[in-house]
Amino acid sequence: MAIWFVLIPIIAYLPMFLYELYIAFRRIGKPMDKGGEYLHATWEVTHTFLILSLNYFMWLYSSAIVEVSKAVFLPLILFGAVFIVRAVLYLYLFYIKTSKRPNLSADWLFAICHIAMLASVGYIGVATTRILLTGDYEPNHILLPLIVPGLFLMIPLISVPLYFLYQTKSR
Repeated sequence: MAIWFVLIPIIAYLPMFLYELYIAFRRIGKPMDKGGEYLHATWEVTHTFLILSLNYFMWLYSSAIVEVSKAVFLPLILFGAVFIVRAVLYLYLFYIKTSKRPNLSADWLFAICHIAMLASVGYIGVATTRILLTGDYEPNHILLPLIVPGLFLMIPLISVPLYFLYQTKSR
C-alpha cells in the first residue's frame, strides 16, 4: 500500500507535464503574448505533485535511499540541470523577450528541455519502482497514519485550484 503514496502523485503529475510538453512544442515559431497559454498551464504547480511524491518516498522508504540514489544519480543530475535551463528559458521567453518575432532556437531548446525532463523522470520512476519492488525495503509503517490524511488533503488542495485554472483558461 505504501508504494501508492509515491505513485499517486506521479500519476497526477504526468498528464499535466505532458500537457506542458504539448504546449511547448505547439508554440514553436509562434509569437505569444506574455500571458500566453503556457503560463496558464500551471508550470510550477504541476511540479508540486512531483515534490509530494519525492517527500513520500523519503519518508516511507528511507532505507532504500542509498541504493536508489546510486541507481538514479545521473538522470537526477540531468533533470536538475535541464530544469534550470528550462527555468532560464521560461523567464526569457515569457518575461524578458520584448520582440514579437519568435526566437526559434530558444523555442526549440525550451521544448527539448521538456523531453529531457520527461525521460529523466521516467527513468528515475522505473528504476525506483524496480528497486522497491525487488528489494527487501519495508516501508516505514509508523508514518502511514500521518501520511494517509495528508495525501487525501494534499490531492484536492492542489487539484481543485488547478481544475478552476484550466476551466477559466479554456474559455
